[in-house]
Amino acid sequence: MTIKKLLIFTFILLSTQVKVYAAEKSYWFGGAKLFNYGLESSDLQSYNASLIALGFDSSTSSTDNTGIGFTIGYGTEITPNFSVEGSYVNYGTLKVTTNLTGPTENLTTEISGDGFAGAIKYYEEGFYVKVGLHSWDFTGTLTTSLGSSTEALDSGTDPFFAVGFDFDQLELGFENYQIDDSDISALTIRYAIKF
Repeated sequence: MTIKKLLIFTFILLSTQVKVYAAEKSYWFGGAKLFNYGLESSDLQSYNASLIALGFDSSTSSTDNTGIGFTIGYGTEITPNFSVEGSYVNYGTLKVTTNLTGPTENLTTEISGDGFAGAIKYYEEGFYVKVGLHSWDFTGTLTTSLGSSTEALDSGTDPFFAVGFDFDQLELGFENYQIDDSDISALTIRYAIKF
């Protein structure tokens, strides 16, 4: 059994245990995420080399490698110290600016995405750990002096994990999302409304 299937099975099994206990232990949550996309200088060099191969004399690219996203979701406590959560995740936008010569052209590449996540959360004495799966979908937009074009890039389902501090209704944490053979990370802050 693969890890993905095991996590899905565990999530479904725990979700069915909610019943009466969770009726008074549920919460809505939302928050902001500061993403680091993990783009390295070698990635930009490969991108520039591919543009030079098209016939440009030179290509220089830069990015701040960050983006701001958010999450909105629902959670419910299934036993003391354990919750299950489901959420919508916006992964923000990675922006890469490229300057070309021979001929001169300025390109802007923007990669943005969103997805849905399900997780099991363990928390105790102000600390939490989450593991789960996220289903992601990314789109790219290339803008040139002649206009822009938007294309679907890829989609999939992969694991993610999070660790951080839980102050009753406020969370501060670090998250890591696997995306195929790479990953992106985020610093997060979120607020929960219990009912």
